[in-house]
Amino acid sequence: MFRKTIDYDKVSKVYDKVRAGNPEMVHQILDGVSLSGKSLVIDVGCGTGNNTLLLASLVQARVIGFDISNGMLQKAYEKQSQIPFVQAPADCIPFSDESVDFGFMTEVLHHLPDIPATFHDICRILKSSGSLCIVTQSHEQIDRRMTSRFFPASAAVDKERYPDIDVIEDLLLKAGFSAVNPKEYTYSPVRLGLEYLETVTKCGFSMLHKISKEDYEKGFEDLRNAFQQSEVLLYSAEYSFVWATK
Repeated sequence: MFRKTIDYDKVSKVYDKVRAGNPEMVHQILDGVSLSGKSLVIDVGCGTGNNTLLLASLVQARVIGFDISNGMLQKAYEKQSQIPFVQAPADCIPFSDESVDFGFMTEVLHHLPDIPATFHDICRILKSSGSLCIVTQSHEQIDRRMTSRFFPASAAVDKERYPDIDVIEDLLLKAGFSAVNPKEYTYSPVRLGLEYLETVTKCGFSMLHKISKEDYEKGFEDLRNAFQQSEVLLYSAEYSFVWATK
């Protein structure tokens, strides 16, 4: 029942040391949806709950996080005990039909073993005119990542894992959603510092677990040399927010 594409329980031990919640991303999500104190919101693939907690702190709605990894959920529970976190696969969410107002998933889609089944199940549990926001990256956005510069094999890996935006649109419509509206968003450029190097050192990006040892070591050496030579590494993160309405 609990099918995993990566050992997330192992990743959970270092995840919060290299990855944090993303306030700008959460604000972009909230700008596209209207919630009340009676709304029920689910975070599908919540991981250690970083974005779940951020969003819950900004709304009156009831928020619940779901994830397949017990290790990730244990970390989420350690942060607070007020928000429910539930272990469940994304394609078999334990909610009744038409019971959820809004669902979101941030950088989760490429981890799912059965995306069509996931979309069908989320559509099932959403109320009439309920909505889903999927935060992901297009293939062009993947090519422009900083990691793709130093670890080009990671771009090829992720373009296999990430369905491109037109594919996502088609799958959502086939799952029963009535309308799909993708929007691109680019963050302000930031200078990458030693925290980025630390994230790479600890393989804090999931695609680094998917490339060969040789590709990783070469990319890490190139990245370390760039820092040693004081190269200014400016990066503007890009995301696609795919909105779907039931």
